[in-house]
Amino acid sequence: MTAITGQKPAARRLKLILILALALRLVYGLAQDPLAVYNTNGDSGWYLLNGYALATGFDRGTISVPGVTGVTLPVSLSTLPTPPLYLLFIGFWQAVLPPPAAIVMIRLIQAVMGVALCALAYRLARRLGGDRAGLWAAGALAVSPAFVIEPAALLSETLYMFLVSIALWLYVRLFAAHHTQPAVSLLLAGGLLGLATLTRAPLLLFPLGLALHLLLACGWRAGLRRAALLLAAYAFIVSLWTLYSLARWDRFIVAAPGFEAFLFLGTTGWQGPESVDRSLAELSGAAVPDQIADQQQIYREAAMQNITRDLPGYLARRASDLADAYLQPHGTAYFGGESLKDLALGWLQTDRTPGGLLRLAQGEWFWPKLAIYIFHYAGLVLGVVGIWLTRRRWRLALPLLGFIAYTTLVHFVLDALPRYLFPTMLFWWIFAAVAFSAWRRDRVAAAR
Repeated sequence: MTAITGQKPAARRLKLILILALALRLVYGLAQDPLAVYNTNGDSGWYLLNGYALATGFDRGTISVPGVTGVTLPVSLSTLPTPPLYLLFIGFWQAVLPPPAAIVMIRLIQAVMGVALCALAYRLARRLGGDRAGLWAAGALAVSPAFVIEPAALLSETLYMFLVSIALWLYVRLFAAHHTQPAVSLLLAGGLLGLATLTRAPLLLFPLGLALHLLLACGWRAGLRRAALLLAAYAFIVSLWTLYSLARWDRFIVAAPGFEAFLFLGTTGWQGPESVDRSLAELSGAAVPDQIADQQQIYREAAMQNITRDLPGYLARRASDLADAYLQPHGTAYFGGESLKDLALGWLQTDRTPGGLLRLAQGEWFWPKLAIYIFHYAGLVLGVVGIWLTRRRWRLALPLLGFIAYTTLVHFVLDALPRYLFPTMLFWWIFAAVAFSAWRRDRVAAAR
């Protein structure tokens, strides 16, 4: 009876948190100009036009979306550098609705996904640290400015985090007491991880880590059977895009062909798409990048040449880029004005007066950016503590920590940007909530 009554307040609080999360995401998202995202200078415009082409069967040429004037983009689906799922998602709505309504619909669905992330964070943190940890995790994500803003962006992160978090929730359930359908959970988790890989290709090898975890947690024989189920479902989903690409374009790919390009960018640094096209043209001797037959081979050879020429310099540059990507919170770029980090460094180096600090605080978008920084660093610092506190529950904690470690290592090798590392913040905050809940519990106990 105590357990039942104890769950009711947590359930009510979770509902209030989810209502708040939805309200914040809708208020922000619906306030944005729906047609502004068609600016082809950014990633969102690229996603939208390529998604429309993929959903409508347009294969190659210059495309525009009916109802959006003055916006065109050269498209070649046979050399598409990204996986298809997010493109199909946003392309479908553009194909069936007028552009403004399509953008609003996409943002509405992504807002619901953002709320679902809060609920899934609650469930995962609850398994690690109890109801209070779950509520702290859901509450933090509900009001975190970066997570409030992200569903309004026409980028793949929201869908990717949604799929990964459901998959890991299903996976972690395997280790709960009296779980009666492990095969179903494994097949669903593997399939969802496959869909996540068809959203963001760097996830490609992560299920192999989960397979190793199953061997450690379940023993050799049972772990091998469960790993086979997980990997079979995962491989089936990923192979659908491979088979489609072979049938339509006679092109063999697994998830996406862009790993070599990201490896090359890891040796040079990201300086914008024009710089990448210029580098490719210089390496190949062709004037137009679309006319280069094997772009990925050129990128691979150039990357290996850069790495072998100066291996210590390459490793130092990758470590520096990765550190910068972690230290710079994702989300501040959505606000205009000068970089908060640059302003703070300028004050420390040239001013250091209270008046200068006050002027800094009156800068454009200072407070929203400061809130993003606070949530970002609180999640990282408390997350480290939470990881330590959950070390004895490694069967539950290791898959979540594994996602953080895997994503970090992948982007040590490939290009690292705050946006690419942002999905790890979901799991940093789950561990952070465990730490904060334990601190609150100890403080209350000491007060008594």
